[in-house]
Amino acid sequence: METGGGAERLRLRMELAVGYHGHSERAAAACRSGAIGRVCVFDDLAAAEPAWRALENAGALLTPYQRFDLLAAWQRHVGARHGVQPYLIAGFDPAGAPLFLWPLGRRRLGPLRVLHFLGSKHANFNVALWRRDIAAAIGAEDVRGIFRSVAGGAADLAALFSQPLIWNGMINPFARLPHQAAAESNTRLSLPRQTDDALAVALTSSMRSRLRGKEKKLKRLAGYRYLQASSDAEIDRLLDSFFALKSTRMGAQGVANVFAEPGVEDFLREACQCRGAGGRPVIELHALEAGGEVLALYGSLVDDYRFSSMFNTVATGESARQSPGLILLTHMLADCNARGVRSFDLGAGRAHYKTFFCREPEPLVDVFLPLTLRGRVAAQACRIGFATKRLIKDHPALWGGVQSLRRWRAKSANSE
Repeated sequence: METGGGAERLRLRMELAVGYHGHSERAAAACRSGAIGRVCVFDDLAAAEPAWRALENAGALLTPYQRFDLLAAWQRHVGARHGVQPYLIAGFDPAGAPLFLWPLGRRRLGPLRVLHFLGSKHANFNVALWRRDIAAAIGAEDVRGIFRSVAGGAADLAALFSQPLIWNGMINPFARLPHQAAAESNTRLSLPRQTDDALAVALTSSMRSRLRGKEKKLKRLAGYRYLQASSDAEIDRLLDSFFALKSTRMGAQGVANVFAEPGVEDFLREACQCRGAGGRPVIELHALEAGGEVLALYGSLVDDYRFSSMFNTVATGESARQSPGLILLTHMLADCNARGVRSFDLGAGRAHYKTFFCREPEPLVDVFLPLTLRGRVAAQACRIGFATKRLIKDHPALWGGVQSLRRWRAKSANSE
């Protein structure tokens, strides 16, 4: 692997060990100068929590979607219901300090045993947790060797979706593996460290003027305000509105309502009420409301680097003509600027409103790493299937046809 002024391949040393925190393990690697002393597999989040939080608190490379509190809530309410078993791969130095933690789960899909990131489709980005020096040094062969040594007999395929190539200025180590473009793309907005007006960075002057005019009309409504939910009662009230609005909107679009799946509501409520660093909720709720009605709402994950939208909705009716979703984003962006956040996104996926704020491409990739002969066949099928899905989404006519068919089906179902 290329590092600094030359190429130096990290060498793996395979060992067997038993009994760490009561779990069987296979120590997998000792890299340059013996930095990695052992690799452990945890099948329980509580057992991995000390190492996990140590990496979070030490400024490791990770996205806010890989924080312990978020994924523990997801596994408890969603993952376990779908047969996902934690398969957390952690590396430690010879003194026992954590170097990396891969927050994976194992699930059986027919005859296949598949490893994937915890959080599934609720996580926009996946990078795992890496001490920064290890992330910079580890190579594709090392990652592949660790996977095969600790998971070769336990899984057929590692399917690692929605990975940015670079995060917070560093290469994502998993993206060094053979990969392909993800079915969903992402765009972001970079914020300067010092700026008096973040909106001027994000929006054209004409768009800012239009939104100011629209907000003046909304301000005539009784009780109009922008808020960040703080109390549990306020969080529950806003989430009640979100789930109702989302069900109506997704039904009209003919799209399956992922928020109605078993356990998802409980997961989001717990994550919104759980307090993380600084006492802020793990998922922050930002909303516009007036007259006792939620006009627009965003659920977002935030750390020192990235503000990332996880879910959102907008009310229907007359107030929707004033673009409350876009107006809410102007308030959120100003808040990001005040907090010193460096990067802003509205979640992976295509939507016209995102292009007003986020125009910098952020490539996402998928990795299909076979671990057995059966996994090789499955990996090739996955590559073809997801490449086809991306092709459809990238072709306006094809994707427009899919959306039209969905709306027709929804209309037909509602008329029966």
